Amino acid sequence: MIDDRPAPAPTAPRSVVTVDTGGDGPVFLLVHGIGVSSRYFERLVPALTGEGRVVAIDLPGFGKAKPFRPGHPLAMADFADSVAALLDDARIADAIVVGHSMGAQVAVCLAARRPDLVQTLALLDPVMAPQDRNPLRAGALLAFDTLREDRRANRIVVGDYLHCGLAWYLATLPAMLEYRIEEELEHAQVPTVVVRGARDPIARDHWVSELARRTGGEAARIPAAAHVVMHRAPWRTAALITRLVRVPR
Repeated sequence: MIDDRPAPAPTAPRSVVTVDTGGDGPVFLLVHGIGVSSRYFERLVPALTGEGRVVAIDLPGFGKAKPFRPGHPLAMADFADSVAALLDDARIADAIVVGHSMGAQVAVCLAARRPDLVQTLALLDPVMAPQDRNPLRAGALLAFDTLREDRRANRIVVGDYLHCGLAWYLATLPAMLEYRIEEELEHAQVPTVVVRGARDPIARDHWVSELARRTGGEAARIPAAAHVVMHRAPWRTAALITRLVRVPR
């Protein structure tokens, strides 16, 4: 018997808003890294709320956006375009885009592709330095970082990785390793701060300094924090981000 039913439409990659505090003032858009979700911004959201409207999202295939995982890997431009579509739908422009880890790549890509949507960039523990751009080294560094995080951060990260699943993580990993954030930053002409936790084994000092140099922005180092810097030191991280609001474009 011939099945002549139409094939199901492919899933469109979509980002999903998970937190929107509302309110007036500048919009802080929080973009998470590979394998995880917006949940690890739980301490940063209240630290920023008094400064404006905070919007946290899950990227396609991660967290609450898992149902919008397409049947093919996404490039960094695809992730950025999904964020742009979300901002357009919400009529948000000139956001302070806060990207952590791979989310920093998404943030930079968004600023380069849609500068009308981005007022400033805050890049938290951005990945990956050139010498770390292979799967085994990247995986080893991420695993090593768990030894430096607190229990709550590790519970969130491990839980999100399990929810994400190995297949989607591995499908996304090449895009993260291939993206040349240091080159793309030169096309993102907005005030930028690059922040790292002093104990982060992934975004090390020389790499953060190089990215800041490329933008003419500021490099900042937060003591005692590791890769998930905004979880360990939410108020210090928020203070560095909010300083950008007062920087003229």
